[in-house]
Parts: sequence; structure tokens; C-alpha cells
Amino acid sequence: MTRERIRWAVVVDRARQIVESYEGGVTLRQVMYKLASEGVLPHTPSMYRHLSSRLAQARREGRFPDLIDTLREVHVPPSWPDAGAFLRESPDWFGLDLTHGQAHALYVAAEKDTLRQLLTNWLAP
Repeated sequence: MTRERIRWAVVVDRARQIVESYEGGVTLRQVMYKLASEGVLPHTPSMYRHLSSRLAQARREGRFPDLIDTLREVHVPPSWPDAGAFLRESPDWFGLDLTHGQAHALYVAAEKDTLRQLLTNWLAP
């Protein structure tokens, strides 16, 4: 790729098209790989950081769709304001083992958490 000035409005627009073309979500890394393979951006760590910054700004301004971000998830233990709230919610957690009595069960393993999220969203009822 030749050294030329990056036209970020064009890059953000193409990145939006890429994200919207995926079903079930896409990560920043996937967008970067796609842009680099198309020759839109050079594949460098600094360009990845610039892309992240530009897309985050566009997202805050409401001009860009959500990306899958498995690294920024905040895990908070469940809590309730009182025992009554806990008792009202707990029946929703009950579920029967849907594999009970089956001769075989199918398990799908995914190496990356992003793939797990995509499969979970795709297979969720």
C-alpha cells in the first residue's frame, strides 16, 4: 500500500458496510483484517489503534453500529435489593435438562470467545 493520507470518512463508511454485511456481529479485529485485505488501510498496530479510536468516536456519535467486544465485558455478581426480589426472580431460572433420556448429546466447541458468541446468538431461541 502506498503512503497516502487516510480518508477517515471513507474508511468509517466502508467499515460500517462491513459490519452491516455480517449476521450476528463482528469484532474490530475482523473489520481491520477486511479493510487491510481490501487495501483500504495498512495492516499495522498503529493503524489498528487509529481505526479503533475513529470507530469508537463514530459509535459515540450514533454513526456506527455495535461491534462484538469480548474483552470489555464487566462481570458483576448478581444482587437483589431484598429477599422478595430474589424470590420473584428465582423461578425464571428453573429449567429441565433437555438432554435427559437422550442416547446422544451434541456439543459444539469454539476456540475463540467471539465464535462462541456468534454461535450462541445464532442458536439462541
